[in-house]
Amino acid sequence: MQTNLRKITALILIVLLAFLAGSSVVSAQEGGVQETFDNSNLEGWEVSTGVTVADGVLNLLPGNYAMRFGNWSSLNLEVKIQFSGDGEVLVGYSVGDDGRYAVVFAEGRLLLEKQQGPSPEVLGSSEVSALQKSTWVTLKIVQSGQQHQVYVNDELQLTATDSSQLTPAAIFFQALGEVTIQIDDLNVSGSTAENVLPSGETSPSGDEPQPAEEPLPPGEEPPASPPDPGIAPVVPSIPQSGSGGSNLIDEFFASQASTISLTTFLINLILAAICAYILSVAYIHWGSSLTNRRKFAANFMLLTVTTTFIILVVRSSVALSLGLVGALSIVRFRAAVKEPEELAYLFFAIGIGIGLGDNQRLVTMIAMAAGIGLIGLRQVFRKKDADVNLHVSVASPSPSAVTLEQITEALRLHTAKMKLLRFDEIPETLEAAYLIEFRHMDQLSEARAALRSLSESLEITFMDNKGIW
Repeated sequence: MQTNLRKITALILIVLLAFLAGSSVVSAQEGGVQETFDNSNLEGWEVSTGVTVADGVLNLLPGNYAMRFGNWSSLNLEVKIQFSGDGEVLVGYSVGDDGRYAVVFAEGRLLLEKQQGPSPEVLGSSEVSALQKSTWVTLKIVQSGQQHQVYVNDELQLTATDSSQLTPAAIFFQALGEVTIQIDDLNVSGSTAENVLPSGETSPSGDEPQPAEEPLPPGEEPPASPPDPGIAPVVPSIPQSGSGGSNLIDEFFASQASTISLTTFLINLILAAICAYILSVAYIHWGSSLTNRRKFAANFMLLTVTTTFIILVVRSSVALSLGLVGALSIVRFRAAVKEPEELAYLFFAIGIGIGLGDNQRLVTMIAMAAGIGLIGLRQVFRKKDADVNLHVSVASPSPSAVTLEQITEALRLHTAKMKLLRFDEIPETLEAAYLIEFRHMDQLSEARAALRSLSESLEITFMDNKGIW
């Protein structure tokens, strides 16, 4: 009855967490854009003549551009990009009359710029080996207030701050030089600014909006009235090295906390709880510790979830990571770990939490399955080769009536394996301690009856070590 109640409680908790995760997905999509380019109409886009949609992929030929109107603040942009040819890929955001931010990259190099006026301002640069021609990469841009972060394949590559941030506006893709770009799985989210609207929409106050000026892409003839130089496309030269020492110090001490997706946070916590539960079950049934394994295994859930939470918070912040090290140097954990096996399971739980906290779900699940599989495999072979699993203590108040040889022979007939640990004999008492192996509960009863047949005055103690099968 108690086991069924626990199962029902765990099922209700999992369903509740899944409902919360689903709700967070819906809320995260409000005010955002998800585009898989299955429709060639490209509603809400403005593109040049050399932009097409084929097989669910947006294709930009050299010198062409594609713009998606919007006015997102606290931007979270994620997109898959593949490029080929000689040139650079430009991904712009907050594209408006006053300028734009641009992530520009080529093979092995990445640059973050603020393009405002004729001379762009370099906010940061990095060498990225994952940026290779004809290779799909996942580019993620997170703008939270004055802070900008750029990820490539879920790895943080750039962090920069801009005290005079631009007005939230559209996003922009451009093929610079002779490069050809393929774009897929675009996901843009963030709060919507009320004062900046795309062309053709009505402002919240009811006033008619002014026509939005569009950036002038390279390769096309300028109109009769020249565009604002603040939004003219700029083809930057990507530096080979990072910024100077002062910029490095500023970036180090700047706030580096990224916006964590609520959906990712909940999914990883749910996976951490499930993995911790499986690990606790394996430890309870297959562990060999002398302590209360069920009580010790109850700590795995909290330990794994807490580790996942901590790594999710500090994974992209050097400052928070150093703060965590300082905090742990003050708060010292004095809990005694009595056996190496307990320490091994604790490290396993912490490793699962670190993997899920770093969003490495596949690798963590594979490691989890491999670890549990190895534990189970060891248990299978252990059953074939008998091992000691009980501590038995036998005391006789009459050493002359019951000898050590009689006690040993009585146990040997009903055990798979046995080992004498200690033997004490004085004129008044005889005591013997053994490590023995029982395969079935019937053998325990038979051994007990055999000892009682020697003398009813024997004091017998059985202490479980690994369990009786």
